[in-house]
Amino acid sequence: MMAAKPDIIGREEIEALQAQVKFLALKDGRKISFFEYGDPAGKPIVFCHGTGSHVHVMLLHHSAKRHNFRIIVPDRPGIGQSDYQRGRKLPDGAADIAALADYLGIAKFGVMGISGGGPTVLACAYALADRLLFAVDLAGAVPLYTDPQALSKLGTMDRFYAKIGAKLPLWLFQIPFSLLGFQQKVMKNPQAFVKMMGSSMCPADSELFVIPEMAYIFMRDFQELFRQGAKGAAFDAQLIYLDWGFDLRNIKTHVEIRQGTEDRWIPPMFSEYLSKILPDSKLNLIPGQGHFYHMAYADDTLDAVSRLI
Repeated sequence: MMAAKPDIIGREEIEALQAQVKFLALKDGRKISFFEYGDPAGKPIVFCHGTGSHVHVMLLHHSAKRHNFRIIVPDRPGIGQSDYQRGRKLPDGAADIAALADYLGIAKFGVMGISGGGPTVLACAYALADRLLFAVDLAGAVPLYTDPQALSKLGTMDRFYAKIGAKLPLWLFQIPFSLLGFQQKVMKNPQAFVKMMGSSMCPADSELFVIPEMAYIFMRDFQELFRQGAKGAAFDAQLIYLDWGFDLRNIKTHVEIRQGTEDRWIPPMFSEYLSKILPDSKLNLIPGQGHFYHMAYADDTLDAVSRLI
C-alpha cells in the first residue's frame, strides 16, 4: 500500500545532518567521507547514492528510524569530501564498502542503491555475497547505454550524456558534465534543478518537485556532487557507460529490483533487462510512479526492505 504523502526532510535538518560527516582512512591513503541516518542501533544498510551525493539519502532518515534501520552512506571517490581515485573501476566500490563495514565493526549488512548507485549495488552482490543480508536495486543503471532502443527511452539530457560519455576521454567529458553543477553551486537556485532536469521528469516526479524542500535537497545534493569540481563527478557518471569489469550473469546473490513504471531517468526496460539477466532476482514494478518515488515515499520502500529480513 502506497504512503499517503511523501516524507520530505526540512532545510534545517538537512544542514544539521550535513554537519555530521565522518571519515574513514583507507590503506591506500585515500579518505572516504560517510554519513549515518536513521536508527544508530538499527539493522545496517549501506546505501549507494545515485548520480549525486549522500544528500538525497537523507530522505530516508525519518523512515529508517521508524523501521529500525541504520543507513550508512559513503560518498564515492571524488564526490563530497571523499578523495578522488584515479583509474577506479566499479568493483573497487565494493572493496571500499567492505573496508567501511570492517571499520564500523559490521560483519553482515544490507546494500541498497538508486540510479547511478545501482552498479555499485550489483558489484557488491557480485563480490560480497557472503556479507550481504540483502541487495536492493532502486531503478538502478544497467549496461544498456549503447543500445539504441534503450537510449531512445531516456530524457533528452540523459541521452546526450550517455552518448558522449562512452566515447569522450574524461578530460573532455567533464567539460559539458560540469554544466550540471554550475547553477546549483554558483546560482544556488533550487528551482534551477527542476528546470534543468525537466526532460527527465514524469508527471509523478514533477509533482514531488513542487515541494520546495524537495527541490532544496537536490540543489544541496548537486552542490556536494561538485564540491571538489567536475572531475570526480564526471568520472563517477562516466563509469556507468564503460565496461563494468564483471558479468551480471555471474551474480549469485538474490537482488530485489524496484522500479516506477513511469520513470524517465532509468526506463523500466532497464530493470526488466536486469531481472532477466540476473540468475536470482525479483522485479517489483510500482504503477504510475517515477524515479524519485523510492526516496520520497520512504516508508513504502523500507516496508518492502523489512520483508526481506
